[in-house]
Amino acid sequence: MNILKNSIFLFFLGLSNLTYLQEGESLELLLEKINQLKKEIEELTSSMEINNLSISRLEEANQIRYVDLDKRIHLIESKLLFEESLEEESSENSINPLSGLVEEEIESGEFDLWSNSMRLVDNSRYSEAAENLRLLILSYPDGTYTGDAYFWLGEIYLVQEMFEDSAEILNAFNLKFEEHPRKADALYKLALAKINLEDIISAETFLQEVISNYPNSGAALLAEQDLIKLNSQ
Repeated sequence: MNILKNSIFLFFLGLSNLTYLQEGESLELLLEKINQLKKEIEELTSSMEINNLSISRLEEANQIRYVDLDKRIHLIESKLLFEESLEEESSENSINPLSGLVEEEIESGEFDLWSNSMRLVDNSRYSEAAENLRLLILSYPDGTYTGDAYFWLGEIYLVQEMFEDSAEILNAFNLKFEEHPRKADALYKLALAKINLEDIISAETFLQEVISNYPNSGAALLAEQDLIKLNSQ
């Protein structure tokens, strides 16, 4: 940027010198110098645009990798929870096959909705996953996976560019689940929804909250990058 400013300064300095030609220096030579400066300015401008595009693509790639890693972590968590559920069910049935039968059926139904939703997300079948998650939230408002259902429903709406719905769901998540392990991620995703809704003040507030309250999280690193980007606009 400083190089560009200096070139522009030299360009206008050359124009001002048209009336103060040194002895032996022709008008054609001065015009040639001015044209050369113009060419250098155009090359610098083009170079800056290419660099800005590269930075933008790198930021987008980082966010895509972050979302993909998030999905993989949740898929692994779902598989582990499913295995633990089977082990617990087998152990309880061996002790008393009739104990807690109704409760087990309810928990199984909730887990089925949750695990099916994660499989659909992993296969990018977002509309079907959203339907499952909405059903889980309505059927099990105080369930084991309700917080995760809110988070992933907000994430799906964000991917589908339904930014108002995403902001509403993620805001509800943040109010209902203060101690949830996905709180930092939810605040960051809420900030992204607000950015797309052009509510920059709210977005900056949520980004700063992520950085202040969860400084060692992956969401905080992304929040710092987005804050720098917003402040430079």
